[in-house]
Amino acid sequence: MKNLYFNKIIISQIYFQIRHFFQNILKKKDHFHDKIYSDGYSFFGKKISNTTISRLEKYTNLDSFDFVNKRFELEASDLKIIYKELDDLGVIKFIKTYLGEKLYCYDNSILILGSKKSFEGSWQPHHDSKGRRLKIYIWLSPKSNETHPLYYIKKSHKKILFWDNYKDTRFPKDSEDRFSKIYGDIGDIILFDTHGIHSYFKNTTKTRSVVELTFESSGLFNRFNDNIHSGQKEIERIKAEKIENFLK
Repeated sequence: MKNLYFNKIIISQIYFQIRHFFQNILKKKDHFHDKIYSDGYSFFGKKISNTTISRLEKYTNLDSFDFVNKRFELEASDLKIIYKELDDLGVIKFIKTYLGEKLYCYDNSILILGSKKSFEGSWQPHHDSKGRRLKIYIWLSPKSNETHPLYYIKKSHKKILFWDNYKDTRFPKDSEDRFSKIYGDIGDIILFDTHGIHSYFKNTTKTRSVVELTFESSGLFNRFNDNIHSGQKEIERIKAEKIENFLK
């Protein structure tokens, strides 16, 4: 069963490279598209509106930030506004081009980094061991180099990564110099492929907040698969929803 899973990962990775090659030939060059395919992350060229950002302040106005991080699930009404705006800006169209048309989304939360430091768990450099996915961070805080950035090793999303257990997906000895540091500003839309190696030890105390959305497609070589029972069960376990549910 394990060998079958890793064979799927290898085939999926090869398919990704072939599709990118033909998209470069057939489609007009675009800096955003080129950068995320090449590097694994990119800023989208447009921002979320100030109206939507203001609507989300209710999640981030806390009395205390004495924690490492906290997540707050977004209300359905707020999610629909966010997804509608992303769709209008062309973000959803790009994600479907990158991942596939049968798109699922989950997480759908506000991620707040507090004033405490951490060197454990997801604060270690890692890849997400889920195959091909995209995450979106919509930055809710003013740009500051004193906050914790998004760390990412350029082009690491193109590698075929293997693992036997959780420990194999963590890279605590990787040098910080290997990582790009991505600092967002209010309204910035940052996309990154979680198959690449990202994150780094949280050694900052200045708080910042983002909207976090995760996108994954259903298909023959994916862990999500509408056509087989195990793939459907995984969709149910993650509580993922079809993107169309948020765009009605």
